[in-house]
Amino acid sequence: MKDYEQLLEQIDIEPPEPRDSAVGIVLRRGTAEPFEILVGLRSHRSRFMPGHWAFIGGRIEPEDEPEQRGYYARCVSRELEEETGLRIPPAGWQEAGTRITPPTFPVRYHTRFLAAWAPDGASLPDSPPRPEELDALRFIGAGELLREWEAGIAHLPPVLPPVLRWLAARSSSEAGRLSLAELAARIEEINTDEQRLPRIEFVPDIWLAPMRSRTLPPATHTNAWIVGGRAFVIFDPGSGDKGEIDRLVELVERRCQLGHRPLAVLLTHHHPDHVGGATAVSTVLDLPVWAHAQTLERVRERLDDRPTRQIGDGDVLGLDGMTLRALWTPGHASGHLAFYVPERRVAVVGDLVSGFSTMIIDPSEGSMACYLDSLARVADLDCRLLLPAHGPPLPPKILERTRRHRLMREKFVLSGVGATPTSLETIADKAYADVPAVPAWLKQRQALSHLIHLEEQGRVCREGKLWSRVGDDA
Repeated sequence: MKDYEQLLEQIDIEPPEPRDSAVGIVLRRGTAEPFEILVGLRSHRSRFMPGHWAFIGGRIEPEDEPEQRGYYARCVSRELEEETGLRIPPAGWQEAGTRITPPTFPVRYHTRFLAAWAPDGASLPDSPPRPEELDALRFIGAGELLREWEAGIAHLPPVLPPVLRWLAARSSSEAGRLSLAELAARIEEINTDEQRLPRIEFVPDIWLAPMRSRTLPPATHTNAWIVGGRAFVIFDPGSGDKGEIDRLVELVERRCQLGHRPLAVLLTHHHPDHVGGATAVSTVLDLPVWAHAQTLERVRERLDDRPTRQIGDGDVLGLDGMTLRALWTPGHASGHLAFYVPERRVAVVGDLVSGFSTMIIDPSEGSMACYLDSLARVADLDCRLLLPAHGPPLPPKILERTRRHRLMREKFVLSGVGATPTSLETIADKAYADVPAVPAWLKQRQALSHLIHLEEQGRVCREGKLWSRVGDDA
């Protein structure tokens, strides 16, 4: 992996530029709760946050006249009518702050929030007018939606829980006194605070701190997951940049203000974009570093004699209200670990899969056979969500999709082995002809992993630097 690590040192790309968008927080007085809000269930075919209950909104379009003032309100009014049939004129909205999608997403938005009262007597259609956008619509109490999320019934974008918590905490008498302008001003304060130091929570009690790291494009950040109950661990602080480390430590301190305490820095594997800040974070917070024995051996020189603990397959870590079960998942790296959280039915999967690209399986330290077995092992868990080190949370079906993709690529590799002994370079060029932008060294290392897997199955053999088919494949 020397070439890979040298490449990472040269990488300096920017995350995707956020696109302008606007969302509307449509409120009405409730009966069971002081406030009800309008949310739509994003289509499962959507590229951004599929299957999540979200506020209504969308991208700024030319018909919103973005060159003229007030275009955010015009956008929200248009989107609301298109997606729900409800009509609120642009003058009916109050601005309620701005949020920017975290860089862990391959698509990002610079989103203006606006708030408005629902029209008197407003009723929702039985079916959303734009089923390609939304699967369902509903008005629901802020506290009820929050409880559904906490119970694992509903998925929410991370921008919603902070707003819902504040709305749900209002008493009926306080809620009755608040004007729309006062509500919008308070939501704007929440958004401003969260944008500076966001509590990014796709799943209750599992926070995310994206850290700018030197990683393989198109990813630009490594996800440092903060996982636990009243005790928690910090996964994969992958940046050595002081500013990134300071922000992570400040977020940890924010969590400590809830009465929680950190136990350890926990590493999924040894690659530099996962361990770049491990020593600094461990030192500043006075924490040990936990990892698989093979990982600790690879990073020992980096750790400056920090205390360590070996984590093995099947180890169960108690986090005072949450547990982690370690699974040895070699393939990408020999000491790679994933961690299952049964209370939330999620798994922290490191570099097993990614929201940006397929993972490198380099034969110098990995194994395609082990990787395929690791995918299958995690697929057997009762997961509703996977938390990767790069990109947003992923549905568990990505594991089978990744396995099928690898086997398809392996067929391409086998077909690249000619009738006469063939070089790795020729095989790789043929097997990856559909992705010409992939660097030659990467194609060759990936192809070599597949060839070794085919060799283990007795389907190819090598003579020096040349490869030939064997038996029925000849």
